[in-house]
Amino acid sequence: MVLPEHEYDRQILQAIASGERVTQRSLSGDLGAALGLTNLLIRRLVGKGYVRVAGLGTRHVRYLMTPAGWEALGRATRVSMANTVHLYTQTREQIRASLTAVSQRCEPDATGEKRIVFYGAGDVAEIAYVSLQSTDLALVGVVDDRRRGKFFDVVISEPERLSADTLDGVPYSHLIVASIRQNVTDAIQARINERGIPSSRVSCL
Repeated sequence: MVLPEHEYDRQILQAIASGERVTQRSLSGDLGAALGLTNLLIRRLVGKGYVRVAGLGTRHVRYLMTPAGWEALGRATRVSMANTVHLYTQTREQIRASLTAVSQRCEPDATGEKRIVFYGAGDVAEIAYVSLQSTDLALVGVVDDRRRGKFFDVVISEPERLSADTLDGVPYSHLIVASIRQNVTDAIQARINERGIPSSRVSCL
């Protein structure tokens, strides 16, 4: 994934500010960028006066933060945090709207509960769990392909424990794919189809 230029700057400055020895090759791996691009990004930061290069012999160099670099890192970090909060807010509202739509489609059981299961126990599921509190949906189970243990107070189950009507013997009305990454969602959908769960009882966030 290609990052915005300011995000590359922030990550490089943060790596140098950590005090650990960094090289162009290690930065290239951390950024997921080509070595040539990493070299260009570092030279640009040096040109801006944010980083200076100290020699450690004929072949090795050390990158050091300048006062201007520390100020730039502070600005970049604040921008990154603001963007993260904005993205979280947008994601939460999108998920809340999806859960409201599920509630409208979900039939209550004999006890009056609208019982749902999450497929996925990652970050998106955590946001969905928070959003769930403002709905009339009841989370009765969580499935994940890799994670085990508990998701808040709900035990995470293996996919093999999921059937078209129950999870670990507990009945549910609707299954929610708790991911917004298309490749993950597609893989989960394929596994759900293998379990024989009707598409009318499955929703994606």
